[in-house]
Amino acid sequence: MRDGKAPQPGRRGDRSTETKIARRGIDLDLRFLNGLRVMKFKVFLSAICLSALLLSDASLRAADPATAAEEQLKKLEQDWAEAYVKRDTAFVQKITTDDFAFIGPDGNMVSKGEYVKSIEGETVFTAFKTEELKVRVYGDAAVVLGRATVTTKSKGEDESGTFSFTDVFVKQKGEWKAVSGHVTPVAKDPATE
Repeated sequence: MRDGKAPQPGRRGDRSTETKIARRGIDLDLRFLNGLRVMKFKVFLSAICLSALLLSDASLRAADPATAAEEQLKKLEQDWAEAYVKRDTAFVQKITTDDFAFIGPDGNMVSKGEYVKSIEGETVFTAFKTEELKVRVYGDAAVVLGRATVTTKSKGEDESGTFSFTDVFVKQKGEWKAVSGHVTPVAKDPATE
C-alpha cells in the first residue's frame, strides 16, 4: 500500500495476484504479455511478406512469355503429329506460312503446296509419337528440335522408323506458324537388329 491506497485486484500493483499465479508455477508478468503482442505482430508481418514473395514468384513464372510459348509450341507439335495420322490437310494448311518449305528424309525439299498434298498421299501414318522436344524461343521466332517414332506404309511397304526433326516457327498475328521443317532418319543400331 503506497500513498495510503490499497492496490486493486488485477492491476500491476497487485502483487498478491502475481504471487498467487507464481505459486502455481505460472509466471505471467505483464511485461511478457506486452511482449507477446509484439511477437504476434512480427509473426503476422512475416507471414504477409512470405505470402507476397510466393505470389510474386508464381505470377512471374506464369507471366513468363517464353514458358507460355514453349507450351504452345509443344502442343502445336503434338497436334501436327496427330494431323499426319488423321490426314488433316486443313490443319497443316493453317499452321504453315505461305512460303513454308519441308525437307524430307530423302533430302528433297518441297513447297507448302506439295507438302500439304503429301499428307493425303500414298504414305499412310497409323502412329506418330513425338518425344524429346526441345523448344528455343527468340522473341517472335522459335526452333523446335525433337524425335518422332512413326508407324507408316507407302505403296504397301513398311517405312516405319525413328526420325529427328527441326521445325522453325514465327509468330504472325498472335499465332505460331511453321516456316520450315526438316526430317532426318535416325540410324538403326546394328547391335539391336
